[in-house]
Formats: sequence, structure tokens, C-alpha cells
Amino acid sequence: MHNAAVIVGDEIDRDHPEYETCTRGHGRIDRHRVWSAPVPASTEFPHANLYIIVERESSTLNDVRTSIETRYYVTDLTADDADPEHLLRLVRDHWSIESLHWVRDNTFDEDRSQVRTGTLPRILATLRNLAIGIIRYAAPLRVNIAAATRQLARQPDITLDLLGIPPLLCK
Repeated sequence: MHNAAVIVGDEIDRDHPEYETCTRGHGRIDRHRVWSAPVPASTEFPHANLYIIVERESSTLNDVRTSIETRYYVTDLTADDADPEHLLRLVRDHWSIESLHWVRDNTFDEDRSQVRTGTLPRILATLRNLAIGIIRYAAPLRVNIAAATRQLARQPDITLDLLGIPPLLCK
């Protein structure tokens, strides 16, 4: 039995998820299953109301399982505030933000930045987010942000065009 299931006792029936989705894309099939249970009053975790288990099973397009990930969450939301479908949406939205941070760190090497004081770190993060957003908006499909950044650096006229700035005329 999984650790979170032990913590909440018999509250979670792992054989019957409360919510389940199946999506096909990016060369795989993903199945998400969600279970939730109230946090026992005896738990010494302030404001914790629900335990949530989210399981993601990935398979090839031929439906051959490649991985299963199980993640455990605790939230201050109650069962009345959020049903299992909403909880899964919140978890997935959180991971989309994490992917932005991953791009900022790996493409722009943000963690090694020496800028640490005043408002400049926030300004630079905003500019990085703007660059990523513009590239994602302009690209017809998912694009490698690092490759697009290198290409735009070599072709400033395209960058200016994306920003709606007319290029300077040569005299």
C-alpha cells in the first residue's frame, strides 16, 4: 500500500479513482487518476484539509506502458471547494509553471545570474518570460526555445518585427 494511503487509512480506495482522464498526444498516451481524502483532525499540519494522490501512467501509442508516476499532495481546499477534476487541473497548472522555470534556468542560465539586489532580478525575469512568451506565441508548433533564441539573436530584424518595432533604416 502507498504511504499516503496508509496515512489516511481506509479513506482511499486505490482500485476506484475519483476522477480519471486519458489523453493522446506528443507520441504517447497519458492516463491521470485522482484520489482524495480528508486530512484526519489528529494530523498536526495547520490548514491541511485534503490529501490528494495523482497517478500518471504513460504508454506508447500502441498502449505499452512506459512509466507510472505517483505524486502526493496536501491542500487547504476542502472537498466542497474543489472536486477531483479541479484538483487535477490545479496540479497540472502548477507543473506548467514549473516548465517555465525549467526553461528560464536551462536556456537563460538564470540560476547562475549574479544579479541579486534591488528590482533588477525581477525585471530580468520579466524580460526572460516576455522572450519565452513571444517565441511561443510566434511559433506555429512547440519550439525549442534555446534554438529559437539563438536564431533570433542572429536575425535582429525578425526580433524587432515580432515586437512590432520597425527596423532602423540604413543611411
